[in-house]
Amino acid sequence: MSSTVIILIVVLLVILVAFYAFAILMRKKTEDRILALEERKESLFDLPVQEEIDSVKKMHLVGQSQTIFREWNQKWLDLSSNSFADLEEHIFEAEQLNDSFHFFRARESVADSEAQIELMEGDVEGIRQGVAQLVEQEKRNSNKIQESLDLYDNLRSDIADNADLYGTVITELEKHLANIETEFSQFVTLNSTGDPIEAAEVLETAEEHTIALRAITEQIPSFIKTIEKDVPKRLEELQEASDKFVAEEYILPDNVNIKERMDDLHDHLVESSSLLEQFELDRVEAELGLIQEKVEELYAIFEREYSARRNVEKRSSVLKEYIEHIRANNKNLLLEIDHVTQAYILSGNEKGYVRGYQEHLESLDSDVDEILGNIQAKTMPYSILSRRVNSVVNALEDIEKNQIKISDTLTGLRDEERAAQEIAERFDSELRTIKRYVEKCNLPGLPKDYLDLFFTTGDRVQNLFKELGRVRINIDTINHLVDVSTEDMHVLKEATTNLTDHAVLAEQLIQYANRYKAANEQVAQGISRALQLFENSRDYDGSFDEISKTLELVEPGAASRISGVYFKNKPTPDYL
Repeated sequence: MSSTVIILIVVLLVILVAFYAFAILMRKKTEDRILALEERKESLFDLPVQEEIDSVKKMHLVGQSQTIFREWNQKWLDLSSNSFADLEEHIFEAEQLNDSFHFFRARESVADSEAQIELMEGDVEGIRQGVAQLVEQEKRNSNKIQESLDLYDNLRSDIADNADLYGTVITELEKHLANIETEFSQFVTLNSTGDPIEAAEVLETAEEHTIALRAITEQIPSFIKTIEKDVPKRLEELQEASDKFVAEEYILPDNVNIKERMDDLHDHLVESSSLLEQFELDRVEAELGLIQEKVEELYAIFEREYSARRNVEKRSSVLKEYIEHIRANNKNLLLEIDHVTQAYILSGNEKGYVRGYQEHLESLDSDVDEILGNIQAKTMPYSILSRRVNSVVNALEDIEKNQIKISDTLTGLRDEERAAQEIAERFDSELRTIKRYVEKCNLPGLPKDYLDLFFTTGDRVQNLFKELGRVRINIDTINHLVDVSTEDMHVLKEATTNLTDHAVLAEQLIQYANRYKAANEQVAQGISRALQLFENSRDYDGSFDEISKTLELVEPGAASRISGVYFKNKPTPDYL
């Protein structure tokens, strides 16, 4: 036998051994899974599901509870009769396939069985929980019924012990108590006949109704007190106030009918009582709030009329006197205007205004007669009379304020004239002072623009004197001239100061620059130009600027230094 054949035989044997080992291993793994399935099946089958179901059967459930139980029971029957047998068949099939070395099919069968048993375990757990809930619900009902009954008994006792607090509502309360008691009876019937789930719902409803009725009973006494005592008392007080109002001969506005409003309040009170018997507490509260608003509204009407009467009685008694006072003021003001116009021209139509006040006074006098007649006749609400009285008083006060304003204006004319006279005299004196001050400077002449400014200012001041000297003065014209003259004097003073300062400084700088004249031709020429401007052109500003620039060429800062010394030692002019 050749070596090649031997090698092939050895390789084949190795492959066979390896395959056998693999087959044994696969079979072992599948077998272990099958054994695990068997154990899970037995554990599931050994659960006391049937015993638990049998114990619930003994409860003799009915209604909704019975329907739910039947569903769980049927599900268990299906599992125990069909699903377990089917699972057993699948496990047996997997064992056969595994023993015959159909490993892959065996694994698939095992996987299907594992999935099936997982579903069965879930179903069994659901069945057990559902059955347990039925049992637990029955236990909860047994425990809860006592608590609910205690709530109910306490409520019933409280209502019985305090029946006098509930008035006519006690009948309705007893009806609600009877309804709740019926619900408890229904619960007992359902729970005892085997329907704990529906019984629990009925018990929950009964307890909710008990709690709700308790909340209602806590509010009812307060509402009853308000409806049966507080509001009737307020309405009685309101009626007394109304009777007193009528007895004191008050007149109400046309839109206020006391009887209708009182009837409306009583209707709302009856409605509140009816709503309370129906336990419509929110609506009761709304009705009582509306009653409160309507009562306060009536009191506000009464108070408004009382207040208006006090105002009318206080002010109406002096209306005639006030009108006569304003009329006398008007007469005196006309006389004062006539007197003032002899010396002044008035531009504000003061006389026209005063005559207008006189016409207004006649109209107001007629209104006052009508108001006083209405007060005497007592045919009009005081609130309306008060508004009319206030309107007249306000009109008279406005007229008086305007009269005072005109009177102050007339009185102020003399003060304004006196002030203007003083200003004119002061300006005239200052002009003479300026003239003397300039003359003392011994200048070769004055620039034309300065002379024009001086004479224009003088003319303005003379015009002011002229206006002040007229037989009838126009104070507006005078005030205008005062303003213009004041501005002109300010400009003239500044121009005078600049003119004299530059003239004096130009002379000083020219004298100082002469020391450089012989040695410096530019300085000599600058001095010549500055003198030309000073003596011939009378341009003192130009002369100062020219000599300042010239001096800066040979001695920088000299002009500034000399100017500083000048201004430091310069005395204040008399016209400032």
